[in-house]
Amino acid sequence: MDIKQLRSTIDDLFSKRTSWLSLLQEIAENFYPERADFTLRRQLGDEFASNLMTSYPVLCRRDLGDQIGAMLRQTAKPGFHIAPVDSDREDNDAKRWLEYAETTQRRAMYAPVTQFSRAMKEGDHDFAAFGQAVLSIRLNRHHNALLYRCFHLRDVVWMENEDGAICLIARKWKPYSRNLYRIFGDKNHPSVKNLAETKPFDEMECYHVVVETDM
Repeated sequence: MDIKQLRSTIDDLFSKRTSWLSLLQEIAENFYPERADFTLRRQLGDEFASNLMTSYPVLCRRDLGDQIGAMLRQTAKPGFHIAPVDSDREDNDAKRWLEYAETTQRRAMYAPVTQFSRAMKEGDHDFAAFGQAVLSIRLNRHHNALLYRCFHLRDVVWMENEDGAICLIARKWKPYSRNLYRIFGDKNHPSVKNLAETKPFDEMECYHVVVETDM
């Protein structure tokens, strides 16, 4: 699959979900007004939730989303444990190393620079309202810390392979030209460098795509 075929496949995936976005827009307008921009774009200062006669649906979604985080990510105790695949290898030295690795992993996840708490909170409320959330974890721009992000369902499509596993994920992305150049440097098209110098806050329309190797 070349880049043109990949682009055509992604455009087709986005076009097929128009009616689904209308459903999500309806759900958001009643339960999650802050996310009710699936089929329209709001400007800063626009009113939202003015269509609601009561705040009860919004409060129900908020309480459910808060409970998900409270149950799964309690700050007072670890929410996960690291264990070897082969339990026979879990001797005393291995347990000591696993405990050290677990503490290191938790510290790396909850460092403020990772934005872990923010991304997970947004994901909790997306899951409470729409039954799914799009989360990513990667290294930050400086490659010295993890970075967690929660993306709008409106901007993401995905595809399953013959085994039912996700084989393609594509996200519509509009970074500023300066940010795009700061991330990819000279790997960008030369015009991006010129824009980063002359119009650093112009938005660039991009696709962020992850596919399986054989694609």
